[in-house]
Amino acid sequence: MTIPFTAFIGGVRINSPAVMAPIAGITDRPFRRLVMEHGAGLCVTELLSANAIVRDSKKTFEMFPAPGEPGPVAVQVFGAEAGVMRDACSIVEERAPCDIIDLNFGCPVKKVAKTGAGAAMLKDVGNAAKVVEAVVGAVKKPVTVKIRIGWDFNSVNAVDMTMAAEEAGVAAVIIHGRTASQGYSGKADWDIIAKAAQAVKIPVIGNGDIVTPEMALSRLKESGCAMVMIGRGALGKPWIFRQVNEMMSAGSYTHPSHQEIGKLILRHLEMMVELYGQSAGIRKMRAHFAYYIRGVKSGSRLRQELNKASEHEGVKRLIAEYFA
Repeated sequence: MTIPFTAFIGGVRINSPAVMAPIAGITDRPFRRLVMEHGAGLCVTELLSANAIVRDSKKTFEMFPAPGEPGPVAVQVFGAEAGVMRDACSIVEERAPCDIIDLNFGCPVKKVAKTGAGAAMLKDVGNAAKVVEAVVGAVKKPVTVKIRIGWDFNSVNAVDMTMAAEEAGVAAVIIHGRTASQGYSGKADWDIIAKAAQAVKIPVIGNGDIVTPEMALSRLKESGCAMVMIGRGALGKPWIFRQVNEMMSAGSYTHPSHQEIGKLILRHLEMMVELYGQSAGIRKMRAHFAYYIRGVKSGSRLRQELNKASEHEGVKRLIAEYFA
């Protein structure tokens, strides 16, 4: 399907106005493949520690994109020290088959922020700019930054952060419309996102509370953002990106059938088991099951049965029978 949209992050072409947000425990290789196959313009890995990367962590390297993985894909890195971030991103560029390197200055999780990384970077625009400059000066791939509108409501500084990031050489800025202190509660403030988008020439990608195709296109139009990023709205609905593209192209969109959803879940399961093994693959898949069957008839009973099942064939049978 051809849609009337093209944008660039650095020299990387993006063919959809909707991109997939990084979500810990969710946006691994199988899920990224699914959303890219359903028309996402870009995927981002789970959050990776710069310290772990420079310490040669095998577990962290296993979270890199796979060779031949559908793209474009960005690797997201967090850290607070310019030198460590520079070295980590240099390793990413050398070892990860990715298109973009994304710096996380927006994660509100305590174990990240207490180290001065993630959303804590919002407290010091000057240090954030130094980190960006160090990374941009060390790598050739486009560098993006993901931020929030501020640390709290007394320090909303998304416009200043976006302008500083542009000055430091980033190719795009992603803005989540909540403060770090909000976490994921309350509503995203798209007015502040719009102000930041208007203040710079580089693409700004807006993020927050997009759960329908209609909302995606409405936010895109109203904010002046180059693209929108969908996070929780894609959980259990990787086809939302196809729907956004259909909406942009034709003004309407289709829903997958009951049987199509079942086939997609089975494929997702197969990829998880192949990557992680039977036990870990099924265990990790349970989080996805909860989203896929949310709101469907007898879904709570099915979820209970899936959470009890530990054998691959048994899980497959439960899904196949329910979605027959």
